[in-house]
Amino acid sequence: MSIPYVVRQKANVLNSEKKGLWYATAKKLQKKGGGVTEDDLAWKIANRTGFSRGEIKGILTELADAIEEALSMGRSVTIKDIGSFQTALTSKGFKRPIQITPGEVSVSRVYFIADRGLTARLKEVKCTRIPLKYYLPKEMLTKEMLEEEEDNETGSIEQPE
Repeated sequence: MSIPYVVRQKANVLNSEKKGLWYATAKKLQKKGGGVTEDDLAWKIANRTGFSRGEIKGILTELADAIEEALSMGRSVTIKDIGSFQTALTSKGFKRPIQITPGEVSVSRVYFIADRGLTARLKEVKCTRIPLKYYLPKEMLTKEMLEEEEDNETGSIEQPE
């Protein structure tokens, strides 16, 4: 496994005439909305366990409902080896605390904090640069860049399952 990346040049805000440095940026090899779904997860888990795909999909649906229920009661949800879900609340400012009524408060976002172990394991995964010729304009590619890239090519980029 490897995490695909592209390179992008960031502008130098201090000097508009001077080009910025190049940085690696995560690149998903998928179309918009083409991420892994609960159906995909159900198939993967079913293939690894003795449970059917339908049972797994039902459990994932119930998990989502249970997380929503806990969050709507003001509790956080932690799933071992995955991470924690929490809500953040907001309201406009008032001069007196008594003015902040339930009607003035709303959820501003639901956020996820990955488990430290998951983060550590993902940091061990190697990264693979998507060949420059696939996303940089041809006029930016020099002969040297193309030759070096050809010499360093270690195989094709795998499409996600």
